[in-house]
Amino acid sequence: MTDEQKKLIAGYMGWKKAYLSNGYHNILYNRPVVFDLNDAGLCVKETQRRGDWDYFLDYVETCTNKRSQEWSRQLIAWLYDPDNFFTAISRWLKEEKK
Repeated sequence: MTDEQKKLIAGYMGWKKAYLSNGYHNILYNRPVVFDLNDAGLCVKETQRRGDWDYFLDYVETCTNKRSQEWSRQLIAWLYDPDNFFTAISRWLKEEKK
């Protein structure tokens, strides 16, 4: 992940930059952010809380040009890869949430 992607996601999530570790820190859970599946799960919860989850999924389906029931099932598995999830959500934040 690029620093720009991490910055977009951290801003959306309210994660603060911890200068001593040169990474982001989740103040609420008092732990460093490592952009793994645990952090992805927190992003999912936050997008649901804000009412953005459906918009995010629509964006991902539109970007892949696939809107079938079969793809929807595969999409969830695809999003379980943290690299895929964080790449997709950072693109969505950059292009759609401005």
